[in-house]
Amino acid sequence: MKENDYVNIVCRPFCSFYKEGKEEIQCGGYKLLKDQFTLSELKILAAQIEKTKDISRQIPTKNKNLADLICSQCDFLIDGCDYSENRSGPPCGGYILINELTHH
Repeated sequence: MKENDYVNIVCRPFCSFYKEGKEEIQCGGYKLLKDQFTLSELKILAAQIEKTKDISRQIPTKNKNLADLICSQCDFLIDGCDYSENRSGPPCGGYILINELTHH
């Protein structure tokens, strides 16, 4: 189950797929961020990232190691993921945030 404070940092601002009421399933990025950062740390890191309307288009498509790490833990893979499979769709908010954090 997602925690609302983490949802407010990871999902709402960064994920184009986020919908209320889906808190029982978690993307791989959300899981990784929640496991590795305290809420305070994540707030500080997220505040440093410039949020643009189309930030998902800035994600490099060649970062296979990052995608494998994040996507392998994702609850949404069961329905298929265009980004994980062939990079044809935008990544989840957790992936976007982690990618941005690795470049800051």
